[in-house]
Amino acid sequence: LEDIIRQLQEKQAQVVEAAKLAGICKLAAGIAHEINNPLTSVLTFSNLMLEQCPPDDPRYDKLKLMARETDRARTIVRQLLNFGRESVIKPVKININQPVTEIAESLIAQEAFKGIELSLKLADNLPEVYADPAQFGQVVLNILLNAIHAITPPGRIDVSTRLTDKSVEVVFADSGKGIPEEHLHKIFDPFFSTKAATKGTGLGLAVSYGIIKKHGGEIAVASTVGKGTTFIVRMPIYG
Repeated sequence: LEDIIRQLQEKQAQVVEAAKLAGICKLAAGIAHEINNPLTSVLTFSNLMLEQCPPDDPRYDKLKLMARETDRARTIVRQLLNFGRESVIKPVKININQPVTEIAESLIAQEAFKGIELSLKLADNLPEVYADPAQFGQVVLNILLNAIHAITPPGRIDVSTRLTDKSVEVVFADSGKGIPEEHLHKIFDPFFSTKAATKGTGLGLAVSYGIIKKHGGEIAVASTVGKGTTFIVRMPIYG
């Protein structure tokens, strides 16, 4: 009887979460058009300015970054729309270091990184993985933002890549406040968050978990309260 009650409670919880997901998707569908319009304008004009700006102009790199990040913002909107329903990934052969480097470089200059040191230790000659660059970049972004929100400056985030027997791993280690043991099994649940309401919706890690699972990979986490948290993303080697 206790087992049946437990199963019913789990099913009830799943129904509640499904209703929440439906509400989020409906809201996202309503605002996506309004968000995409200004993003399209920014992307169009930044690309036009980029075409007219010689590569040796000091503004060239900033315009290139503007165009790239605007395009990434549109991708984030699409990710939100796809959350809660089956989305199609478009995998290609990539070196995992590329999206890790691109996301890290785009974040370093932002105000959120003030007082936080970011260290990249990326292994050479890694085998390629089969992944959707935009979606994997979203995973990197979500985990780094999660680390930033966990740190009270000064702090540190170490990002590294490495090769194991069957996979390529990306390791994110932060010096933040850590996650209590009783919360570890919940962190990939939609809408679960220990952060202030102004610092997140509780969707980032859930989205990341879903993306990596669709790629046939895994996300593991270890944490010690007061010392920090480590996320390990494992991606199968191509071929």
